[in-house]
Amino acid sequence: MLSKSWLFLIIIAISVSFPFSFAQHHGGTQAPPISFGAGEVTVGTYIIPEDFTPTKYSDANLKIRFFDPKTNINVENVSYRIQIFYGTQLVANQMFFDNDGELEIKIQPKSGCQQEELWKCTKYFGTVDPVVPNALTSSSSSIPVISGPVFVNSGQYTVKTDIVGAKNPKTQTTQDIHFETIVIIPNEQQFKISSSGAQYTINAKNFQEPITDFKYDDSLKSTSFEIPFNWDHLDHVPYVKSNFEIPKSFTPFQNVDSFFGTVNGIMLFPKDLHFDKYSNNSYDVLHLMINNDELKSLKNSNSKLSITLTPNPQSTIVTKNISFQNGINAIASYDSRYSKSNDFLFSIVFFDANNNHISDIRYGYGLKDPSGKESANIGPNNLGISLAGGMDTRILDAPSTGKYSMQIVLLGIGNDKFDRPFFTKFDLEILNSEIPTTTLSPEIPSWIKNNAGWWAEGKIDDNSFIQGIQF
Repeated sequence: MLSKSWLFLIIIAISVSFPFSFAQHHGGTQAPPISFGAGEVTVGTYIIPEDFTPTKYSDANLKIRFFDPKTNINVENVSYRIQIFYGTQLVANQMFFDNDGELEIKIQPKSGCQQEELWKCTKYFGTVDPVVPNALTSSSSSIPVISGPVFVNSGQYTVKTDIVGAKNPKTQTTQDIHFETIVIIPNEQQFKISSSGAQYTINAKNFQEPITDFKYDDSLKSTSFEIPFNWDHLDHVPYVKSNFEIPKSFTPFQNVDSFFGTVNGIMLFPKDLHFDKYSNNSYDVLHLMINNDELKSLKNSNSKLSITLTPNPQSTIVTKNISFQNGINAIASYDSRYSKSNDFLFSIVFFDANNNHISDIRYGYGLKDPSGKESANIGPNNLGISLAGGMDTRILDAPSTGKYSMQIVLLGIGNDKFDRPFFTKFDLEILNSEIPTTTLSPEIPSWIKNNAGWWAEGKIDDNSFIQGIQF
């Protein structure tokens, strides 16, 4: 835990003129807030790693956080009843207690359950809480385990969280506070594409239905595909999301930093596409994510989303190499394109002196826009934003073009805090940018060519030709 004097130093340094605000992050879902006491509370649910699939990872960490969304402060000493459903099937049901308001559970997926009711195959391991009946304790030294048919299949899991007690281990709420969030396990696909005579494998992880009609156009360096979509279910779809793992040896994308895209012929916002070149040594990851609000603006009668992604002819990504006095280095990058969505994509990755990613580093940031308005985020309970893989990508507000100022602070690694916070500051600039255009060669159907030839040779009259091309 941070000492009060050290926490005060951080707040003075970062937020004396920075009212707290909380940026959108790419992972997890958050339930709508409800009244609790004199304020509001909500539950956020996150899975680590975000792109977990049982074929790639043996286990995952599920985090369920109970907090005040206005202050970003956790409610402490919380008793939870957690139920996990796959469709209508209950797959897990257990009580937990956590003293800091952030419940962490290790999930060990086990397939092959032969029971008609899947929850009967699920087992629970951990330290039994001495006060809360039938509850397992979650702490930094004791993470409970759920082992069973949980996260074994792709698709949507519903996490139902009942807050049974809060603020005191012996105090129960007058009635359970109920929240529902979702966790989506992606499906996996492989596609073969060719460029300059060489063949490459693209791995895709889709957080909705599998994609279809995947094509790569080597002349345009563009990728196109379709996603089946039922608009009747739009209100229950938080986002459409796919990750494409592209080998670093794929020559057409080796000097690419950013992409533009269209869906059903309409331009995507710049924030919808992120090209990650740092998280893996073997492949780059092109992230596509369209949130619910944008999907509503795209609604039409089509039963699919036709998407095309193309490298930007000129990079719009600005990269900053930054260093801290404790020897930690970072690469911060942002998309400099101004967008009508009034936000921009920002990412940062931290390295040690040996250029290795630093796991579980905790950091915070402050941002000042051209009008002088300031905001800051130093994470839950002011302890820092914890990065399991040493990398963070988030969407930050950008209400206008112009120069922005950003400050980064390092707070600690894992449960260990630094002797003092380490700061660095740099400027960003958001610019107007022209929408890229891609010219496609028009293809005249053969029946028009034939009719034109016959008409030119006098074999058909004017009326027949006109009727033919009006078909």
